[in-house]
Amino acid sequence: MRTLVFDIAGEYGQFKKPYSPMSPVSYPLPPPPAVLGMLGAILGYGKDTYHQQLGWDRVRIGVGLRAPLRVFRAALNLLQTKDGTDGFFRPRAGQNTHTQVPFEFLRNPRFRIYVAGLADPVADELALRLRAGRTAYTVALGLAPCLADVTWVGEWPAQVLPDGDWHAATAVPLCADLQVHYEDNRRYHRLRIPVVMDGMRVVQRYQEIVLAEDGQPLRGQGAAGVIHAIGPEHIAFL
Repeated sequence: MRTLVFDIAGEYGQFKKPYSPMSPVSYPLPPPPAVLGMLGAILGYGKDTYHQQLGWDRVRIGVGLRAPLRVFRAALNLLQTKDGTDGFFRPRAGQNTHTQVPFEFLRNPRFRIYVAGLADPVADELALRLRAGRTAYTVALGLAPCLADVTWVGEWPAQVLPDGDWHAATAVPLCADLQVHYEDNRRYHRLRIPVVMDGMRVVQRYQEIVLAEDGQPLRGQGAAGVIHAIGPEHIAFL
């Protein structure tokens, strides 16, 4: 299975959890639907068509931390556009049109993204753009102000590893036959994220995952078919 690998990093990132609309908190990594949005921006696909053009129902995404997880919280001074501004978003005279909302951001995040299952013409174009350092649109880590740098890493075939002891450089999906070896003096995140979203932005599948906050590999045992060898690394698709 052909797999493209690249790094994405920035000063801030924010991948909002849907149950926190008033005081947004962030997932610790970009969920696969967010990665599809990044791929659409790199390739120049429209926001209403990139799901189909990328093949949302067959593409596979792996995400690994390449820097320790750090969280930054700040109150943003937002403009009330519902009734506090005119048609040009200018504040109305004599009205308090701003409101402070607490946000949670990822600080200096860096992720390694693994993409498999793309049609060959799409994969060829994506690899060409990543190698050249060109993107059609500006790539962001979630929110539009969280600008990102994208760096090409390489391309390898994904080879399924047999059952046994494993180590993974990415977040790992939890399943019945998989055991994670939690090590002392390390912190882990175990959470549920959306992993498959259709063209109407309806989540088709959620997945419980685990990742280590220090960005170092996870270790475990079992679950044949979950861990893949990608070049020099072992990873799991979400």
